[in-house]
Amino acid sequence: MSVPSELRVLCRRLATTPPDELPRLCPVLVGHVSRCGGPLSAMPDAEAKDKAAETPVLVHKLKTHITTLLNGRSSSGRFAAVCLVKAVIDVGGWECLRGSITWIRGLISILQKPDPLASKELSIITLTKIFMLLQGYQTLVREMATPTLPSYVTACLQLVKPLASGKPLKAPMSFVDSIACSLSKLVALYPTTMRPFNAQIRSALRSYVAPTSADSIVVPRSLRENTRHLFIMLHYTAPKNTSGEEWIKAIRATIKTSHATADQVFRAVHESWQSATGYRGQAVATDGEPSGGGEAADELPAWSGVGAGAERLVGFLEYLADHLRTATKAPVTLPLGELMDLTARISLITPPSSEDAAELNISIGRDEKADLWSALPDIYVAAARLHTAIILRLGNGALALSTEILDQLTRIFDSDRRIPSVREAAYTLAKELVLLSGPTLPKLTVDSLAPLLQSCCVDILRATGHGEAKAQEQAPPATSANGTSSKPKDPSTGNADAFLTATTTTSITASSIRRINHEASALALLPYLLSHLPQSHLSFDARGLLDRTAILAGSRDAMLASCLHPYKDTRGRFYPSILPFLIRQFPRDQGVEVLRTNLLRAARGGSSSPSQATWEDPREGLDSLLKRSMNGGKEEEEEVELDVVMDDAVEGEKASTGASSGWQLEGESSKMDVDAPAPANAFFTTVAGQTNGDRFAEDVASPPSPLKRKASLVEPGKPKRVDTGKGANAMVNAVIMPKPQVQQGAAAAEENESDSDSDDEGSVQIDMTLEDDEEEDEADE
Repeated sequence: MSVPSELRVLCRRLATTPPDELPRLCPVLVGHVSRCGGPLSAMPDAEAKDKAAETPVLVHKLKTHITTLLNGRSSSGRFAAVCLVKAVIDVGGWECLRGSITWIRGLISILQKPDPLASKELSIITLTKIFMLLQGYQTLVREMATPTLPSYVTACLQLVKPLASGKPLKAPMSFVDSIACSLSKLVALYPTTMRPFNAQIRSALRSYVAPTSADSIVVPRSLRENTRHLFIMLHYTAPKNTSGEEWIKAIRATIKTSHATADQVFRAVHESWQSATGYRGQAVATDGEPSGGGEAADELPAWSGVGAGAERLVGFLEYLADHLRTATKAPVTLPLGELMDLTARISLITPPSSEDAAELNISIGRDEKADLWSALPDIYVAAARLHTAIILRLGNGALALSTEILDQLTRIFDSDRRIPSVREAAYTLAKELVLLSGPTLPKLTVDSLAPLLQSCCVDILRATGHGEAKAQEQAPPATSANGTSSKPKDPSTGNADAFLTATTTTSITASSIRRINHEASALALLPYLLSHLPQSHLSFDARGLLDRTAILAGSRDAMLASCLHPYKDTRGRFYPSILPFLIRQFPRDQGVEVLRTNLLRAARGGSSSPSQATWEDPREGLDSLLKRSMNGGKEEEEEVELDVVMDDAVEGEKASTGASSGWQLEGESSKMDVDAPAPANAFFTTVAGQTNGDRFAEDVASPPSPLKRKASLVEPGKPKRVDTGKGANAMVNAVIMPKPQVQQGAAAAEENESDSDSDDEGSVQIDMTLEDDEEEDEADE
């Protein structure tokens, strides 16, 4: 093995460069170390057999230089030594670990010296990595980790130890975050060694578990999460066979403290909640501000005010959810009854604007009540996330709780659906509930989800650029003091930008709304509303709204779920599928191709051999396909009229070619060229000087109406005439069926002409029209 040139450069640079100039060379030195993994990880026997005796000498010289810098007097040299130790440990493996006891002691000494925080934080990271790597070697753990780990924990706690009252902590929050993260990783690996420091860790970091605005410090979210994770992992340090009891004890203590905090925060209302687990709230004074907490070792810092109390309650709920997300050392018993009792109490506190609002306490001032209503959305979000954690932890075991959780979800959503964070948490929880128990939900429960379903669709439509333009136009007219309504003012009189030409809303697909949390959650929920809810329990308007949202949002999963789960009304009739839209938007998708192929096989009568897939008459195959895909496999004759919205590009193509567009409009007898390419986004068409896109935007604003679809039985004995040349059926035939072979010559033309005049009994005609509400009412009658 030849000596790497980087190893020579390292030794020469460390020997000739002054210690104060080494920090600026750290990136170069660390890069050289990363390329010397072979010599650093070589076994002693391999070094002895190596003909190049210079390699072990250089390795020994490098380690000696690092040790000298680590124990030197220069803080800059110690910083460079810490960087090199981390790099050598990463690439050296066991061969470097077994000789790192001197480095461990040197790194711990840096934590006790007045070195810069950068050196101390890097030392914490390096020591954590060394202790984690030692865990795989029991001999090294006994010789190196066990003697030095107590000194490391003591040094860390001295750095984050709270000072006297009123004095801020010297270390920044990012440094405390590094210590909390390090200790949380080491507790699970060395529980016996960390057991004596249990009480000290709780006392030093208790201020970061559930901070409030009343505290003197601002705690970042990462520090809160790492501290909670550390406190949860402390049950590993319990004596043998008692870790489960310690975990349950911490859960119940947190629930009890949460109730005590809620007693203070909710004192402005007379609660109708009665505990199902035996909790009895204490009497709360109505004078002064609500307060809680204390200076005891088992209490969190004191707080005062409704806002601070709500923040403390939210912190407790998040702490309980983190308990469910963290793995335990042994099997535990989860107090589900106490958890559901706490969330039920929270969900029963609703603002006075709702119908089932809680009764107010007249002894509490108006300001405190306003503070409570403004803090409720955050508490609702924390409760919904706790429910989500319960379902994710228990899996199918949470099926018995799904009804109660769903009742609380609908109550919370109806109270504060205007808040985006509430909608996001509700969509996420609804997705897990639908996955858990959606197919078994009764109709009454599905009906209670109607507001959430409509809000989900509206959020998606607004995110994709539909329904936002006409929102202000649908606002009710202002009413004066004497009761007369006044016309809205012209926006151009107060807004100079109104004179500018309005730009056309660009088309936004599902992939472009992932950045917004509540809209991304709504988009993730949409496919499961179509696939996991009993579609027979949905109203026709609700199913049409879901279908239209899936089409306009360009959601492939939602459109595919709609095609795989067709809608059937109370009379047992299957309504038309949105398969043509799915094929048009995703022509190269494998899942869509599988669905299309299966429908074609069904149209051929189930033949699986390619040799049997011959079409004598394309119209006959189309009729069979449409009967099976849109009428639920029924062979009875039906006339299915599908009214959809199409793009303005269809009308533009019609004007440019001087012929009718591909879809046959109501009242028109023009034909469509089968071979003509379909427009890219044929969703809207111009009718009576107004685009259907504008009409669709108006519908979305007020709430949205579904795709207009109706199916009426054809009277027996009266076969329907079908435009077999270039009408709607020919267009669908061109999209979802293989193009038949075209015969050449006059004989073929005569044959095609005779075929077009033939009688097509039992066929299905699709009229892609947009009818007015009055015409639809007449058709229904």
